[in-house]
Amino acid sequence: MLKSPIYIKLKSLNDFARLVCSLERIPIPIYEYSYQNSEIFAAQLDTLNGHSITYYIDNIKSGENQYLSYKINNNNEEAAMVHSIKDTSALYSPIIKLSIPPQSFLKPAKIGVTTKYTGVGLRDLFSLSKLVAYHTIYEESTLPLFLFPKTGSNDSDLPDKESNMKYVLGSHLNLTDSSDTSYFYYVLLEQVIEKYFMKFSMQKSTAPSFSNHIDEHGSIYLKIIRLHDVHPLIKF
Repeated sequence: MLKSPIYIKLKSLNDFARLVCSLERIPIPIYEYSYQNSEIFAAQLDTLNGHSITYYIDNIKSGENQYLSYKINNNNEEAAMVHSIKDTSALYSPIIKLSIPPQSFLKPAKIGVTTKYTGVGLRDLFSLSKLVAYHTIYEESTLPLFLFPKTGSNDSDLPDKESNMKYVLGSHLNLTDSSDTSYFYYVLLEQVIEKYFMKFSMQKSTAPSFSNHIDEHGSIYLKIIRLHDVHPLIKF
């Protein structure tokens, strides 16, 4: 039986376009349909306990357009809906328009205690960069870093220094073949990140930095995706 998806709303169209297009060998298809009285763009990136994890943006319509294009021009992102593929400097994700989605798509899943990633705090961005970069290289799949505000409900369990942090940056991955437990590796930040990518080099000892471009030779880039709200699946 098809289980209902777990929906996670993103901050903006640029975040959605970055998620489905940037650094992808083949951009991820987008599904457009009506959900909770709003037209949405949705993309499935993972599953957890049989539920697809669907990232989406709402209040959007493609109209006659068939693709979502994405490119970086002079350190600025450009995301737009277009009718055809013409610009060779852009990446394009096809928009698949659903007229009658499965009923299970229209009912968000109830998130229980067991349907969550176990949070694993890391000491610094170096550790997060190495973990995600090594996985990206050897698994040949792009792992996004998700950025979202930290809830204050768990502050009593954290050291004083970490309880003052306001944002979470991390990614979910499982380093074993077991599917029993899934982990979310993260670092806590004092300030929100305004850049689109985190840059990391294995040949240099310099700390990871943030960037709006992805063209420096020898560097590995990890895309940063901003969520609209607190991540609903992290068990800190």
